[in-house]
Amino acid sequence: MHDLKCLETFVWVARLGGFRATAAHLNTTQPSISARIDQLEHHFGVPLFEPPPRRTTLTREGTVLLDYAERMLALMTEARSVVSRADAVRGVLRIGVAETLVHSLMPRLVDVINADYPQLVVDVVVDTTPVLTAHLLAEQIDLSMQVGPVADPRAVNDRLCKMPLGWVASPDLISDDEPRTLAELAQWPVISFSHASPLAVEIKRALAVEGGENVRLWGSASLTIMIRMALDGLGTCILPRALVQDEIDAGTLRELIVSDVTLPQNTFQVSYLRKPNNFIASLVARRAVEIGRQVEALGRVDRNFRSPRYENTIRHAH
Repeated sequence: MHDLKCLETFVWVARLGGFRATAAHLNTTQPSISARIDQLEHHFGVPLFEPPPRRTTLTREGTVLLDYAERMLALMTEARSVVSRADAVRGVLRIGVAETLVHSLMPRLVDVINADYPQLVVDVVVDTTPVLTAHLLAEQIDLSMQVGPVADPRAVNDRLCKMPLGWVASPDLISDDEPRTLAELAQWPVISFSHASPLAVEIKRALAVEGGENVRLWGSASLTIMIRMALDGLGTCILPRALVQDEIDAGTLRELIVSDVTLPQNTFQVSYLRKPNNFIASLVARRAVEIGRQVEALGRVDRNFRSPRYENTIRHAH
């Protein structure tokens, strides 16, 4: 961009016939104009203007460069105009997403994509964090939203949102608000994330307290199944609290206090690979971060928001 600014300065000096007039036109100082021309001449290794007193007369080399410079600036102006139009972003964007975000962030993100980039086709695959990471590094998806960053030097990672974990159970299973120890809860299964997920590993580590050796940790890759099992009283459940705030408010699930367990953080990241042709992924990642902050601030899932375009887009991986 600095070289383009020097080229723009060169073109205006040639057009206006003077450094002072160019400085006024570009709203800068005359020494700044001189410095840019000096840098350009140093870059090409030739004088572009005749020496004083004919300093604003183009040399032969300057005349040749002027044609290229005008074409380059015209092309950049055209590129800015095209890229700024929503319909300029087109093609297929392959997004991998952890299921927690399917129920929270994705409806709004897909709706924003439809509004901002109407010519962009989105293919969404839902899977666990290890699978999504492998798909991203193998370039089978363009953008991944998963728990934690992708640890690879090619990856660009940005914090998406934090969704704190909580314990819940059916009131038919536990009928009061008294704090419990893990040993007391060990009489029922603990329902949580798939054993293949990094979060499940952290949860196992958190449950490694006195009495935890008797815990039966049931794993599921489906949050819908986890919530259904909790509602049916099949066990206690560890899952993102925001996803069951409606059930807690309605009294169909009870929030538990487990006094001897500190649950791990549940922070999501959006990741894509650093490569020249991946600018669409970077645009969508930026919008995902904005929506992630809104979801985190809200602290609950807005289940009244449902876009039919979103419902038709999600494709679960098997």
